Amino acid sequence: MAKVYDVVVALLTLADIIVIVVMYPLLPPIAAETLVVYIFDTLVVAVMALGFYTRMRKSQQEKNSSRMFILSNWYEIIAMIPIVVFAAARSFTTHDDIIVVGIMFRVLGVLYVLRLFHFIRDNLRIFGGNRTLQVFINFFLALTITTFLFYAAEHSDRNSQIKTMGDALWWTIQTMSTATYGPMPATYAGRIVGSVTMIIGVGITGVFISTLASRLTKLRTRQKLSSNHQLSYEMKQTIKSKIDGLEDLSETDVQLLLSMIKSLHNSLQKSKKSNL
Repeated sequence: MAKVYDVVVALLTLADIIVIVVMYPLLPPIAAETLVVYIFDTLVVAVMALGFYTRMRKSQQEKNSSRMFILSNWYEIIAMIPIVVFAAARSFTTHDDIIVVGIMFRVLGVLYVLRLFHFIRDNLRIFGGNRTLQVFINFFLALTITTFLFYAAEHSDRNSQIKTMGDALWWTIQTMSTATYGPMPATYAGRIVGSVTMIIGVGITGVFISTLASRLTKLRTRQKLSSNHQLSYEMKQTIKSKIDGLEDLSETDVQLLLSMIKSLHNSLQKSKKSNL
């Protein structure tokens, strides 16, 4: 039953993201269609919140604290902020595109959907597991926040090429990924945000690469140890079988057996010292 509920929540979340990302930008600010989108989004958020609460209670029953559960899944709380909140905030600010921040936050709900696929979860463990996920989430949140701050600093300046949140998002992706750099900021505030964005981009990229490298190194070491253990086991079985038929061995076979025992002993001693 729990799996069925998770699938339903995942499908609703995915449908909500598609509606918001694809349809909402095409809707007028005040219209019946827009109200329908708000209502649907709020209902999906309520279902997501219920699922979050249910999983938290289950975690408590398994003797895990609710605090640890929230710390592990805090990004879901951000993803559950209703779009109507950002639409309301737009009425009190001069930043008409602030709702794009809400849409970007909602995209974090994709992680809830991906959680249901074992293939993705297994590969995520290979590439660092929860730590890699946290790096990605922090990168995405930093991207969202710096995009909005850069837009707020630049969009009202007539000399700036940044006129929409889309322009600011493109500039931030270029800058944070260190692939290239967009147009020069026209304001001092924009330059400050740009400098912070560059530092964050370099820092997060370094953390991600080091995390990935560390995980792959551990994985290769584990595979090598597993392979050595398998070879040692097979050699032991071979030695045992030869000892069982010791009376039938020739002098050459006995010398070969002694050589195998000595080689296995040296290999196991080296392995033991390397694990200390």
